[in-house]
Amino acid sequence: MLCVARHTSQLLAHLTLRMRRPYKVRTLSRLEVSLPAVWTGWVVARIILALLILRDWSARNDILYYVAAMTGHTGNPADLTEYPHAGIWPLHILVAITGFRPDAFYIAFVVACLLCDALFLALLLRGHRDRPQAFNGAWFWVFFGTAAGQILVMRLDLYPSLAVAGAVALLATRPAVSAALLSFATTMKLWPGVLAAGLVGRITSSRTWIRLVAFGVAGIALCAVTALTSGIDRLLSPLSYQDVRGLQIESIPATRAMLRAFIHPEAYQVGYAPSKSFEIAGPGTDTAIEISSWLMVATIVFALAWAVFHFFAGGWNAPTTMVFFLVAALLLIACNKVFSPQYIVWIGPLIAVILREYPHPRFAQPHLAQPRFAPPHFARSASPADETPAGSAATYWLIVTVAILAVIAAGLGTYVYPFNYDFLHVDLGQKAAPLFALATRNGLIVIMTILSLIALFTSAFATRPRRNARHASSASAHGHAAAPAHAMGVSRVPRPEDS
Repeated sequence: MLCVARHTSQLLAHLTLRMRRPYKVRTLSRLEVSLPAVWTGWVVARIILALLILRDWSARNDILYYVAAMTGHTGNPADLTEYPHAGIWPLHILVAITGFRPDAFYIAFVVACLLCDALFLALLLRGHRDRPQAFNGAWFWVFFGTAAGQILVMRLDLYPSLAVAGAVALLATRPAVSAALLSFATTMKLWPGVLAAGLVGRITSSRTWIRLVAFGVAGIALCAVTALTSGIDRLLSPLSYQDVRGLQIESIPATRAMLRAFIHPEAYQVGYAPSKSFEIAGPGTDTAIEISSWLMVATIVFALAWAVFHFFAGGWNAPTTMVFFLVAALLLIACNKVFSPQYIVWIGPLIAVILREYPHPRFAQPHLAQPRFAPPHFARSASPADETPAGSAATYWLIVTVAILAVIAAGLGTYVYPFNYDFLHVDLGQKAAPLFALATRNGLIVIMTILSLIALFTSAFATRPRRNARHASSASAHGHAAAPAHAMGVSRVPRPEDS
């Protein structure tokens, strides 16, 4: 009897253990795809962000500069001309509300950024019932926003970044609006202009010209507003401002010089430059600037080559273009001689939307993915083997890896600025941790750039036109029916819109 009881208890324990495991997984899964859980996570994460601000509010100096320059209290009419005119439009709205009351303006600026932050999260979650991967983008944004720290809500870079994210979200369904949003982002911060190369498709495609004309018309209209209200000089001032910049201490090309300056601080000069940033000068910095310049030229050439190839060869499709946007943004950060702390915000909204929009290897279904990425006349037959384009699983998980690294990089950047920024200039050589955190952050950016390039080419390979149609026509010519693609072990892919 004791033996039977012992075996019975072991069997019950085994069954209980097997019942508990799936329950825990299901509970976790339900939390991950729960709207209340996401919004609760956002509230908790932003409370943590508020605590970070209370611990170190030195990042507010830029906000004070904004309000003083907008109200003429700096005494220098050239202030804020380093920003494109459209980029400071949010400041006009806030100054109209608060006037020259620095504390009120400071609160209004942070609240406005948090409202945009919350609105963006709501848009990421829109339609989550038909697009479960929306929760991937939402959770990423919850964590990234807090990891980015004070610069998320104390700099202007959030606004053009959200405009770029909107352009990505509407890339397939509203091409004209998408291109106009990208043009607006370009007039706000310049860098999104390089992403416009991704709008180019085959020369014979009507959608190509819809995107390009919308981008051009919106850009001309916005530039005309600046020229008419503030003059041609104000339109061109951000371009001339870039010419006088040196090697910023946080940039990737400056990493080697900064590490050497930690060991030999007497050989390097680090100071606040007229470009309103801290720059380093010393042995090897001129070479670093030259290498950076060539890398930036290579980035522009790469973007132009991408556009020219698609203009003549076709093959444009929305998923691959999303990844191209990410690649272009990361290349602009990685190759630049300037890397201000807020630049990390450029990629946050972009990655969040890609996580939401790119075909998910687990959740993508034909009736969900097709309307988002392919016009009706490219509809595919639905079959279990045809749920996800071949290779898109690899692309998606590469993007997930980039997203995780982006959160880590943002957190390291927050550790450096504002909490330990003095150890990069006035106290350089006295504390190693901030410098090594900066070097690690820069290394992660390089890794993210490489991974995004791999993701771009895996996506392009996955969505390229296959030879299924040629096989079918050959078989029919010989009187045989062509086998379905999935029956031959080849997953079908949606034809690019202009291939």
